[in-house]
Amino acid sequence: MPSQADLYSDLKHITDPISKRDTALALLEQTNKRQYLDECLRVLKSDAVIIELDDSHRPILRDKCLSYYDDSKRDKAGMLREGITRLLVHIAHPDDVDIYKLGVDTYYLQPIDDVAQNLRAVALAGLAPIDLPLACIYATKFLGEDYTSVFNCEPAMTAVDVLVQANQRLPIYQFLLTRGEHMANTKRGELTGKALESLGTDFPQGLYEALIDIYQVLDQPTATIGIINTIVDDRLYGLYDRLEDVILATRDTDLKRYGLVLMSASRDEDLTDRLLRMARLAKLDDVPVFIEAVEVCNHPDRDRTLNQLRDRL
Repeated sequence: MPSQADLYSDLKHITDPISKRDTALALLEQTNKRQYLDECLRVLKSDAVIIELDDSHRPILRDKCLSYYDDSKRDKAGMLREGITRLLVHIAHPDDVDIYKLGVDTYYLQPIDDVAQNLRAVALAGLAPIDLPLACIYATKFLGEDYTSVFNCEPAMTAVDVLVQANQRLPIYQFLLTRGEHMANTKRGELTGKALESLGTDFPQGLYEALIDIYQVLDQPTATIGIINTIVDDRLYGLYDRLEDVILATRDTDLKRYGLVLMSASRDEDLTDRLLRMARLAKLDDVPVFIEAVEVCNHPDRDRTLNQLRDRL
């Protein structure tokens, strides 16, 4: 039997995806050395190799993953279990539900924060196709938790996806009413923005406008992007006046540019007409971003409006 060192060396040089897969799995089964484990997972999740994984490879992955649940001190941050669980989610076998249930209940509280957010997110993604009602319960729990990553807003971002998949939007609305401001104010505005985009086209516009009242005041760009995307992408004509107000009122130049360019690129006649009218009335400081937006649009008055804007510079 090849040694771990030999398998690790082979893994560095093999190019055939199937041979690479088999070598990585053989090494994964044998080793507990972190350097080797990281390399195995790196290889197995690569695009060329992961497509070659199937049900026959589950026993090795399951045994290794469960061994870390049995002795969690060997995987304190949950990163090894996260990597292995991702591979099991790709294989998508319903009998791995036990591992997903372990994953969604895993927290590792460090002196400052929890560090197992990605493990919970991956486990939730694996749980949803097998037991959607249970996944929705955990998704609702994750959506309002303080233990939400400030780096990628997980597992709450995955929670929103699961709830949308199940057409369960009430928890998302409740989150926006009770916890969305907190997330936006604590460097997790991307989550709030995603939630604002996820309420569905049949959500009452009057209630959505009430949400705009809440989040426009915050003027937190990653959250406000959700409002802009929703109104433009869903063609919420009754909220076009509010869209103008949100874009013009923001103090963030990049957000203003984003909103104006989105209006311009929408190919919606009403939005384009509004953009050109806004451009003609633009404050001097806003002229450069209006020029960028008008350059994208397709309208008979495009060139004339651009010349007017450039003359103001």
